[in-house]
Amino acid sequence: MSKFEPGGDAKAISRVASEKYGSFLAMFEKHGWPERGSDMMRKVQTRVKEECGSVAAFVERHEVGEQND
Repeated sequence: MSKFEPGGDAKAISRVASEKYGSFLAMFEKHGWPERGSDMMRKVQTRVKEECGSVAAFVERHEVGEQND
């Protein structure tokens, strides 16, 4: 269960993408996720959950200063 309000997951992911990677494209490239263009927006929450288990875990991982391997 997410700790975010409705729409908060997307906002949190967008903030991490911007602050830690510079863009969604850079975040997808860093993680080796294959989607590009508008497909990134459709798949980002799925990819984040695959990577970290939840959006909250993804955000927390980046708040403690870690970069994804």
